[in-house]
Amino acid sequence: LKLKLRPRRAGLAPFRPPGGATAAPPPPPSSPACGDSELLLAMAGRPINSTLKKQMQKAVIKHSDMETETKNEVLDIISGSVDKFAGAEGVNLEAASKLIKETLDKQYGFNWHCAIGKGFSYDVTAQNGTLLNCFYMGEYAVVVFKC
Repeated sequence: LKLKLRPRRAGLAPFRPPGGATAAPPPPPSSPACGDSELLLAMAGRPINSTLKKQMQKAVIKHSDMETETKNEVLDIISGSVDKFAGAEGVNLEAASKLIKETLDKQYGFNWHCAIGKGFSYDVTAQNGTLLNCFYMGEYAVVVFKC
């Protein structure tokens, strides 16, 4: 079954899929502080509120097999490196990833790898207890591992 999605214009009836079933509209946000609605507002060019900005300054861990203490130290290194190379024209991702790699090599031994970017996937083989995947500043994915 293939459906064509078209933007809805004001005054038009909602799109009905074949078979007569009516597509249910998405539920309204439960409160004005709903995360999805604020992200949409940010993408629309409106300012982001301070609560969301504070949440974006923390690294959100997607996956990790590190111990808690090591994980916290690596997150501090990541946030410090990305913040150091953040400027008015954006973040210098290459310099930030190089600093993260060099810092981890000094603290935990050699052969650390770091990738920072938007919209990528990965499949790596890492030593046990050295893989960390997180998101920082709301849009940058960071993968750190040792092999």
